[in-house]
Order: sequence, then C-alpha cells, then structure tokens
Amino acid sequence: MVAGFHSFHWEGCELPDAELEQAHHELMAPTEEQAYLRAFRTLLHSGNTIAAGIALDHFQYSGALTRFGGESVVEQYGPDVLAVARELLRRPPTPEDEDTFAGANHASALNAMMNIAEPADADLIADALALATNANVRSAACSAAATALDAAETPSPRLVAALGAVAFDESLEDMGERTEALHAVFEADDPEATALLVRATESGERRMQVYGALGLTTNGRFHDHRERVERLAATWPQDAQYPASLVREALTGFHSIYWLGTRLDSDPELERAHAELMFPTGSEDAYHRAFRTLLHSGNPAAAGIALDYFQSWQGLGNLLHEDEIEAYAPEVVARAWEVLGDPPSPPELSPDTGEAANHISALNAIGARWPQPSDARLIAEVLERATSDGVRDKALWVAYGVLDTDDADEASVGDDEPDRERLVDIVSRFVFDPSLSGHHETALRVLGEALGPEANPLLLRALAGDDWDIHVQAAWRLSRPERIDEHRELLEETVEGWPVEVMSSAHDADLVRRAVFGGMHSVHWEGHRLADPGLCRAHRELRTPGDEDTYHRALRTLLDSGQEVAVGIALDHWYHDKGLERHFGEQARAIDTPQVLARAREALRRPPSPAGANHLSALNALRVARSWEPGDAALLAGVLRQATDPEVHSCALYTVSGFLYETNAADGELISTLGALARDESLPVSQRTSALGSLRDAPGNAATEELVRATGCEELEVQATAALGLTDEPRLADHRALLSRLVAQWPTEGAPWAADFVREALEAQD
Repeated sequence: MVAGFHSFHWEGCELPDAELEQAHHELMAPTEEQAYLRAFRTLLHSGNTIAAGIALDHFQYSGALTRFGGESVVEQYGPDVLAVARELLRRPPTPEDEDTFAGANHASALNAMMNIAEPADADLIADALALATNANVRSAACSAAATALDAAETPSPRLVAALGAVAFDESLEDMGERTEALHAVFEADDPEATALLVRATESGERRMQVYGALGLTTNGRFHDHRERVERLAATWPQDAQYPASLVREALTGFHSIYWLGTRLDSDPELERAHAELMFPTGSEDAYHRAFRTLLHSGNPAAAGIALDYFQSWQGLGNLLHEDEIEAYAPEVVARAWEVLGDPPSPPELSPDTGEAANHISALNAIGARWPQPSDARLIAEVLERATSDGVRDKALWVAYGVLDTDDADEASVGDDEPDRERLVDIVSRFVFDPSLSGHHETALRVLGEALGPEANPLLLRALAGDDWDIHVQAAWRLSRPERIDEHRELLEETVEGWPVEVMSSAHDADLVRRAVFGGMHSVHWEGHRLADPGLCRAHRELRTPGDEDTYHRALRTLLDSGQEVAVGIALDHWYHDKGLERHFGEQARAIDTPQVLARAREALRRPPSPAGANHLSALNALRVARSWEPGDAALLAGVLRQATDPEVHSCALYTVSGFLYETNAADGELISTLGALARDESLPVSQRTSALGSLRDAPGNAATEELVRATGCEELEVQATAALGLTDEPRLADHRALLSRLVAQWPTEGAPWAADFVREALEAQD
C-alpha cells in the first residue's frame, strides 16, 4: 500500500462527492489492504476523470516501489487499468487551470501504461503525442510507446513517425525530451525506425548523435551500420560519459568472460567465427555456425570463448532467444565435461585469468543448473585434482547442482549413491580441512541447501569447531526456517555464548541472532550477557515471546532481579516500540507500569553507568510512561547535573521538556539547573538551546528570569532561542522592549531560525 501519496498530476483537485473523497483518503492513508483495494477500484471505475486519474497514478506509483523491494498490491488490476487508461486517451486532453496542467488525463493514462501497453495501443499513444503540449505528457507517451513497440511483431509505422516528430522537433528547448522520444524508437525493428536513427547521427547536436548511434547498436542494426558508428564515436571527446560509453562498449563487442586478451589470429577460421559472435552479420545461420565452430574446434581458447558465450548474458543473447540458447544446453554441457578431461590450460593462453581458464569456463557453463546426479563421480574427480581457487569455486557450484535432488529422479539418485557419498565427503573437506581454506562459505551453502536434512550432522560438526567464521556460517544454515525448530535450543545457547567480538565482526552473526531470537536484545545494553540462567531465560522470552502472560512474568523477573543490566534490558523492552508494543500492543504496557516506574526512578538515583546506559533506559521509560510524581523534578535536575555523556544529556533534556509541558510544574531546582546549562559556555550550543526550549515550556517567573538572563549570552543562537521563549504571552508584553533591542542588533540575513520567529512575533503584535 502507498501511504501519503496523493497523485502525480491531480494535486489540489477536488472530487465531486463524499464517496470519492473518502476513497481518496483511504488511498493516501490506508487502514488495511482490503479497504485500500476497494478504494482503488471505486476511484478507477468511477467514470470521473479526476478520480480515475488519481487511481491510475497510484497504480504506477505502487508499481515503481517494486524497484526498491516493495510490492504492488494493485498489480492484479492491470487489465482494468489498461481499459480505463484507453478510455481517458480517447477523451480530449484536460485544459490547463490552477489545479492541473494541460493533458493531465493523458499523462495519468500514459504513465499507468508505461509497463503494460500493448501493440494495439499504438494509435492511441500516437494521437496523444500529437496532441501533447507539455513535457509530462510527452515523457509518459514515450515510455508507453517503447513498451508497445517492444511487444509488437510488426511495429506501428504511425507510432514510429509520431516519435520521430518529437525527436526532430527543434522547437523543444529541452533536448532530453527529444532524446527520450528517439530512445523509444530503439524498440521498433523496422526500416523506418532505422532511418530515424541514421538521421539522428547526422544531427549537429551531439546528444542526438549519441542516441542515434546507440540505437544503431540494437535490434540487429549494428552489422550494417558499424562503420558509421565507429566514425561518429571517433569524433567524440575521450571522456564522453553515458550514453556515449555504451556506444564505445558496443564497438568493442563482447569478447568472453575468462579469455580477455586472448587472440585467435593463428587460425583465420576461428578468428572469423569469433568476429561473427562479437559483431553478428544478422544471419542466424552464420551465428550458429560460428558458435559451433568455436565450441568443437579442439582449441582450448576457442572452446572456452564459446562456453563463455553460452553462460554470459552478454553472449548468445545478443542475437538468440532464450529458448534457442537453452536448446544448446545438452551439447554445451557434454563439451564442457570433455574440456574438464583435458589438462588445465597454461597461463599464457589466458593472461587475464591465468592457469586453468579452460576448466573455469567449462565449470561456469555447467553451473548448478545443468548437472545430473550421474555426474557425481566426474565433479568429485575435478574437485580432488583441482589446485586453482577459481576451479574449486566453480566446481563447488556444479556440486551443488549434482547434490540438489529436489527435481531429480529418486531411482537415478540411488544408482549413483556411492559416487554421491564420495562427493559429499569431498565438499565437506572444504569446511573442515584447513589446507582448503577460503571456500568454506560456499561449501557450507552447498551442503546446507542441496542436501536438506542429510546435512544436519555436518552443520552441527562445523558449529562445534574453533574457526569462528565457519562456526557462524554453520549457525546461519541451522537457523534457516526448515531447521531452526529442531535446533532452536542449541542455537539459543550457542548465540548467547558468542563473545562480543564475534557479534560485531563475524559475517552473518547478526542475521543468526535475529533468526534465533527474533526481537531486539535491548536498546542500550547490546553486548551485555546475563550469566544467571534464570535471567537468561527471561531475556530470551522477551526476544521471542510465547504468550503475553509469560512475557509479563519474564519482564517482572528482570525488573526484580536487582541486577543493573537485567533491569536496563527490561526497561528497554518495556518502552521501545520494537519490544513489548511490537508483540502485544501499546496497551500491554499498563500491566507493568508501576513496577517499571519504580525501577526507573531507582536507576536515576544511582550514579550513571559507563556510557550512561542505566540513565538512558530509565529516562526513556519515564518519558514514555508520562506518569509524573512531585519528586521527579529534583530527580531530573540531578541527572542533568551529573550527565557527562552527550546522549544522556540530550535524552534528559528531552524528558525534562515533556515533564514541564505535561505537569505545568515550576520546580525551582530544575528551573535553575536548566538556566545554568543554557549559560554554560563549555557545552555545545545545541544542548544549551535544548535547555532553553524546556524553559520555554516551564511556567512561572523563575523560568522567565532564566530566559532573560540567557539573552545576555554572546552566542547569537543562544540569544535568539532565549528571546523566542519570551515571545509567548504574557512574557511578550512584559519584555517587548528587550526583544526590540535584541532584534535591532541581529543581522537581517544569516540569522538563526529562532531570530526570524522573534521578528514575526513582534510584527504580529504590532
């Protein structure tokens, strides 16, 4: 759901009735998913242009959030959205007024179609482009046009022409609009589109040149226009940035993954075949012949390059569809196993990768996807004889595919059981043999994910080892959802026993802790251990509660323990929104409030612990409870005087501000303490102004006098904040002359924000 978002194009527009207003409010501040979806449908199908436009904007915005890990709850309504968007495009563009720009209905419709437009929408998009009078509509139309053209077997000549009209419209001042239209033309695989791109390379505008050249490297155009692109790129500055850099990358072509720097010029046939893969002529038959020529050549470098082309997204996908590439898998995998039977290639064959590049390419091509259980013996032999880290790493991933029997035939797995057991033993060596160090993380993943329950004894053995990194990695595998219930008690004891240095440095240690304990350790006591078994159990209950009654008993156990760390942890879990509130709701705090307040006040009467953790936990608990007693003023004053840690100082001032605002009390000791802090030149200005902010909320003459005294401080920010405290009635009437003198001395530009508010207060009274 998308909270707080109004719309892209209808901000300030009024909806015609209460039902639509209510639906819009639900979209902006959702209460729950089903209500949000009902509101979305209400607006979308309302028949009202503004309401429908708002719904379309929400559809696109919700979809955009998926790029950042979110989820679009309205994606399911794609067909309905497309139908409404088409209807809005059939209407004339909305006129411009004070609430919206011209063509807002078209902008919303095209924006929503950005990722769902179909070839049949080409004419509607072309019409919208022709009618567009502003950049918003043109930009949305270009995005929708690119999607429609990409989906079409035969691109719409009318839509291509409409994009070309925008691209070459010299009356558009923003070159970005023109290149955006040209970029959409890339998706059209037809002569008209190619002619537009060629025309762009002849433009006097470099950005048009660059985008035209980039377009000529796509959709099979590159072979026919490579010389043109090369000549043009040679005229650009060497440091030309994106997208010129993409054009230059296309000119170099994809060589390989592991054979960069390797040349095949000793064999003209292989060299021509490699050139065909790098710069296809456009003939698929020639492309297939070139690939097979390299793959079956018997030349280690040529075969390696072919294997790299099969595996890399930059390789065969340059010309072939995914299903055509997958059709090569049996042939490629068989050839890769043949290559693995050859001796490792020497370093001079592949200067970039070094030794055994042929084996690395072969293993990378097989990967975890293509091996069968029957390959267990072959990959075990590769792992046993491998001396290169690169070969070992790739071979472990092939072992993953061999051992992963989720989709394998059980009978075939049984036939190869001895070889499989041997392979498991060899993979395990990479965990337990120090001479094979550096691959334990991959090996543990192979064992943990591919073997299922069969891996548990190996993971438990690794957990008992002395190598902390292996130990934590094993714990991570045991804490996965499919294993954690069986091993929870052991994992809880294990994680509780980790030294602080492991928690702060070992890879994945924090992920294990979160998986095992769920909730937070505490806020201000991270790294502290509770040695007492009973307290340790109570702490675990707070982190992974079973039920509310047990949680409250555990909280009280810690509160009554008499141990500073245990009490502090309990206070943190009581007040913080990731503790008690997260599990059982804010109202659950009330049960333990009296006990919590008693322990918090006890903690504040004691000297601060290192880093002031006891005072921080207690202050936050008091602040959240908002249940003040007369003695709290003196207690808070004492904490402020003792505080040496900046965090404690800030937290105490924040708590004092709440106390003064909510109690309307004017305790003399607390007021004088705040005044002394405000005038203390050894303190940071931010702390001094925070003290003055608390004084502003305090009633009585004593607070007013402290504010007046602080206006005499030299620091302008302190002066202005103190003066701001005097602008509230009745203080303003009594101290107007003082404020007027101060304002006259302050600079009119560059003064603190508080100074501006003081001026405004004086002007308002006038």
